[in-house]
Amino acid sequence: MKKNIDVEILGHKYTIRSDQEETHVLEITEYLNRKIDEVLQSTNTIDTLKVVILAALNITGELFHTKNEHMALEQQIEDTSRRLINFIDCQIKSEEQFLNESLKI
Repeated sequence: MKKNIDVEILGHKYTIRSDQEETHVLEITEYLNRKIDEVLQSTNTIDTLKVVILAALNITGELFHTKNEHMALEQQIEDTSRRLINFIDCQIKSEEQFLNESLKI
């Protein structure tokens, strides 16, 4: 059920309507405010729109970096899984051959 959550971003109060837990929305808001503060400390601009756009670009950059890392990890897991499956298959075949040869004696 959607609920209203009051937040403050760049000194302005907003009411967010969300299904998320209030603590989650507040965490996101705090993160956004930290990113905005980082931009404010690293630039001379006081244009609110520019500051928010730069913060959004920084956050988007982080998102893309994380997505790329995630995709690389998924690929690594798939490759390792394939190698393990092949190894297990070879071990099973080897064991079957050993048993078949042992039973012939």
